[in-house]
Amino acid sequence: MQSSFSTLHLICGIPGVGKTTLAKQIESETGAIRMCPDEWIKEIWSLDAETTGNTFRGKIETLQWSISKQILKSGTDVIIEWGTWGKDERNRLRNEARALGSKVKLYYLHADKEVLIKRIVERNMNLGDHEFHMSEETLSIELDNAIASFQEPSSEEMGEYDA
Repeated sequence: MQSSFSTLHLICGIPGVGKTTLAKQIESETGAIRMCPDEWIKEIWSLDAETTGNTFRGKIETLQWSISKQILKSGTDVIIEWGTWGKDERNRLRNEARALGSKVKLYYLHADKEVLIKRIVERNMNLGDHEFHMSEETLSIELDNAIASFQEPSSEEMGEYDA
């Protein structure tokens, strides 16, 4: 069954940019089902989440997407909170959701590296049960790597999504 009533909300950005905050806001406002791999990994692997559990991130995201497509078909909105760093990944998710009859919205979040560091350091001091610690000793390098790997959506790409 195809639904023209559901919306896929893609949250796009690197660590510390505010993806979870925005996703929870959308969840609260729309009743959408939020898919956050960090939460699943932390729930399943608990103390081993940041080592063993994190190696299953790709499999968790695949499972979440499979479930998300069923939810979208039922007419319920879904939020993908993976960061969707790559254009190919965003295109695939958009195209598959549209094939189900869903609208797709992309939320691109950006902040300067200094702001990201400040937010992550603050988050580290008050980690919730489902949040990952990022070492302050390697944080700058990790963010440099994330920034280098991240494919920022162009204005042309942003125009391919629903408003």
